[in-house]
Amino acid sequence: MKNRLFAPIAIAAMLLPFTAVAKDVAQQSLIQALQEGGKVIMMRHASTQSAEPAVSMHLSDGNCAEEQNLSAAGRAEAEAIAQAFAAKGIEVDQVYHSEFCRAAETATIAFGGGEAWNALNLAESMDAGESAFLMMDVEERMGDFAGSANLVMVTHRSNINTITFQQTEPADMVILQPDGIGNSEVLGTLPVDALR
Repeated sequence: MKNRLFAPIAIAAMLLPFTAVAKDVAQQSLIQALQEGGKVIMMRHASTQSAEPAVSMHLSDGNCAEEQNLSAAGRAEAEAIAQAFAAKGIEVDQVYHSEFCRAAETATIAFGGGEAWNALNLAESMDAGESAFLMMDVEERMGDFAGSANLVMVTHRSNINTITFQQTEPADMVILQPDGIGNSEVLGTLPVDALR
């Protein structure tokens, strides 16, 4: 009985290094895809300060003191992306971001700014009917992208999950390949730590 229990544990322990290598290869493949250009990056905003739901879901009229904002760790994550993109020669064509301050600041630090787009706002802060319509608009714009560099959309976890079915941590980037006629394929998720 003891040997039967030991065998699966031993096999799992032997497979761990291979799993780590496979993960690293997959992440390097995503970085290479970004270097080639023509991809869409759906990025979750970087890490934030703690906040009550009333604050985290509140969209102010440009007064970031009323909203949930990036933490020091979040600003460091965004800066790490800026440095990595520059060092690795990853070019960005267009940047869109949610109107929420935490998304706008992420876009500013990581990519030098961008255009605010209400379709990228936190889905839970919108009317359900409006949210579904705007999500379709985001999907269409991603799928239509045909630039030689990359398109970036800085948004929120629930939005990314709804569109790509990917779960993300702060500053994670879901990389997609658009087909130029309204559709796109998920290539994988690139965590910020893979760029550091």
